[in-house]
Amino acid sequence: MFTTGLPWMRAFMHLGELLTKLLLILSLTVLGVQPLAAAEIKEPPAVTPSTIADFFDTLIAQQMADAHVVGATVAVVKDGELLFAKGYGYADLEKKIPVVADQTLFYPGSTGKLLTWTALMQLVETGQVDLAADVNDYLDFTIPATFPEPITIAHLLTHTTGFEEQLAALLVARQRDVQPLADFLRDNLPARVYPPGTTWAYSNYATGLAGYIVERVSGVPYAQYVTDHILTPLAMNHSSVAQPLPAALLSDYAKGYHYRNGQYSSVDFEWVSNLPTGPLRTTATDMANFMLSHLNGGTFHGTRILQESTCVAMQTKQFAHDPNVNGMGYGFMFSTQNGKSIFWHTGGSAYFNTMLALIPEENIGFFVSTNTPIGDLYQPLVRFVDHFYPTPNTAAVAATADPAGAAQRIAALSGSYVSSRVAHESAQKFVTWQAEALTLQPGPDNTLQVGSRRYRETEPGIFRQVDGPRSLTYRTDDQGAVTQIFWGQFAYSKIPWYWTAGNQLLLLAPALAILLSAALAWGIARLVQRRRASGRPAGWAKAARWSAVVVGMGNLALFAWFIVALLGFAESFVYPTATIQLLTWLWWLNVPAVALLTLFTILAWKAREWNVAWRLHYTIVTAASLFLVLFTVNWHLLAGL
Repeated sequence: MFTTGLPWMRAFMHLGELLTKLLLILSLTVLGVQPLAAAEIKEPPAVTPSTIADFFDTLIAQQMADAHVVGATVAVVKDGELLFAKGYGYADLEKKIPVVADQTLFYPGSTGKLLTWTALMQLVETGQVDLAADVNDYLDFTIPATFPEPITIAHLLTHTTGFEEQLAALLVARQRDVQPLADFLRDNLPARVYPPGTTWAYSNYATGLAGYIVERVSGVPYAQYVTDHILTPLAMNHSSVAQPLPAALLSDYAKGYHYRNGQYSSVDFEWVSNLPTGPLRTTATDMANFMLSHLNGGTFHGTRILQESTCVAMQTKQFAHDPNVNGMGYGFMFSTQNGKSIFWHTGGSAYFNTMLALIPEENIGFFVSTNTPIGDLYQPLVRFVDHFYPTPNTAAVAATADPAGAAQRIAALSGSYVSSRVAHESAQKFVTWQAEALTLQPGPDNTLQVGSRRYRETEPGIFRQVDGPRSLTYRTDDQGAVTQIFWGQFAYSKIPWYWTAGNQLLLLAPALAILLSAALAWGIARLVQRRRASGRPAGWAKAARWSAVVVGMGNLALFAWFIVALLGFAESFVYPTATIQLLTWLWWLNVPAVALLTLFTILAWKAREWNVAWRLHYTIVTAASLFLVLFTVNWHLLAGL
């Protein structure tokens, strides 16, 4: 009877593949993606307009071939001036409108957060905002005191507020669904799950708070402040943080595309409810002005938007879980590669991908954005640094002798982990825990395998990527057991085997198969079961049989509906659909249903109306139904829980 579960398993496995990509699709985000392998070391080319053009021509051509990118825009600045800018492909594929670097507006997603952080630091400069102050000092609603320590302005800037992931309603499908910023923040307050200042957990909600504080302190709407204090002084005249775009810019806005099953789907505009998380529509050359201001100590063509000391603070490592791993400046992500300190930010939506990176010691920065997802947002940065600033340290890592005890430490690290950037107390928990999972296992040649990459222990407790720039270290409890790893900006917590995506699916599929068997077996029981001597079953037995059928069919329908919603509309948890909202209420019906099945199970064993095989089957059906209730409770799929 259990073979009926196999089609469900195939659907679940397809769902699992989608979930691994979900945060890229769902959020205006920076991802902890894997860099490409470092190139073989050779004499680097000089940084000139010609060599930059050759590099990006090759990179974008590869993205167009591999990821079906429709259009891209690029700008590179160096030594105080625009070095290179170019558009590639199409802003509108159907109309064959080309991308023009100084004309076509792209949506850089979370890269636009840098405007929010710049605005907040302007108010820190003027003394209107204090980095050490409790954010509640600037709000007209209260962040709950879950922990003794308050959330400060500095915690906002370093993504160490401790909020759980919050994706719901971040993007909305229609303009009428966009909430005022204050209402959005009040209505979507996430749980505080980490003490502030202890754990990097990238937070769109925290960025929204920052933008709202800018609004509250300055006395003008967020969009107006950013326009007056950043866009206008930097002559970013072909950019806007308005929703909808001004009519003068609308015709220059690139369509966003998504390629699937040999076809493109497109969107004209993505509406952002939490505006400070992804406020900007811009051109590559306008972003060049923004990069120049940050590389030039806060000035652009004689106009100052920040003090030099503020730029230094933003481009200084302000937080990391360990000195050996990447961390955060104020607003900027911080990483090192080939001996270079890099401050960067990515942005990803369902249709656009972006990378902005500054290398202050080389006085260079670049911006690249595509109107089709490329998957690996970090790829352009790794390739750029390896191409223009290579060093032989990757080869040195590969040849480093393993310190004593490396094999034992690798064994202790092996297992399943989930990142700090997950939901804990909302229906998004299911999505984020599966999308943000990571597996570590022993690799060849006494290395640690992290996904497809290998890490070698170069000193006790410090692992460095064999073919790339990343490092990994870990934390243990008092008994010496590994509890967390630190990888890039992320913290990952070790979880039991049964919390992994694959095992959760393996546990769920048999339960659904059992309920299918109930719907089939008990639905036709009257045709195959011998009647009692009286010729009629007991009244409770008839009710019990039909209860099993209804509960089985109902659960199959609800879970099928849930899976189809995710398979067919992966943005369901960002664009809050009526389907998802209705499902979370309908699942409450399982609670009284399981109580009823439990009662009938007890009666079945007492009255012995059925033979042992039927009683056992009914008991198993009840247990499977109880498991599904526990599943929905644990993953917070019950509305209001």
